Amino acid sequence: MLEALGPDLARAVPMRAEDSAPGDTPIGRVFEHTENVHKLRHYFPIYQSVLTHTERMLEIGVDRGGSLRMWREYLPDATIVGLDINPKVAQYDAPESDIHVRVGDQTDTSFLSSVLEEFGPFDTVLDDGGHTPKQMISSFQYLFPRLRPGGVYMVEDVCANYWTPYRDQPESFVDFTKWLMDAMHAHYMQMKSVFQVMEGHPKRVQQVDVPFAATIIDRIEVFDSVVVVHRAKESKQLPRAVFR
Repeated sequence: MLEALGPDLARAVPMRAEDSAPGDTPIGRVFEHTENVHKLRHYFPIYQSVLTHTERMLEIGVDRGGSLRMWREYLPDATIVGLDINPKVAQYDAPESDIHVRVGDQTDTSFLSSVLEEFGPFDTVLDDGGHTPKQMISSFQYLFPRLRPGGVYMVEDVCANYWTPYRDQPESFVDFTKWLMDAMHAHYMQMKSVFQVMEGHPKRVQQVDVPFAATIIDRIEVFDSVVVVHRAKESKQLPRAVFR
């Protein structure tokens, strides 16, 4: 990594702990009085920008139930669904508050299918589950294609992929994110020049075969320990260039 960065970007500088008062956000204020929630503080502005049109939210990872209560307060009109592999989380199921908890493995597509059939489609998925690459990747592979168009898929605590106890396969979710970026640009791999996307040019191509991902990924945002993938509202078409 350091060699690829080059001497200016790779030079060692100190990164210090900072304990000043956290920035004020509506979701941060909810967090402050909600017990049994564990979050990195810099996640809150990300939530603030992403959870703007959430009607049906799936959170992978229930743990002690605090985050479900946090989402309930922050998103008062949304259906909140949590899933976890630990049977003890069933105690947090509260259908009277439109909070629903289901117990199962986030890598089990049959289980995920049953959750989708009962509560989906979701417009927001937040993976705060087991934090291993296998779990993050397999859940994304199944759930993102079934996300409501225009929805968002967040994978948080990606930092765990850098810690040996969580690394259960060579490919990390960070690696997978790079492949998603490649897939988003797959149509260019079928071309050789800008003329093939230029309006009115005789070399303009009318169709190319691409992975399904290329047609549904609108954009990818990468933050410290969080990856947010936005699903396009409509199936994407080939881009068009204009030269004047």
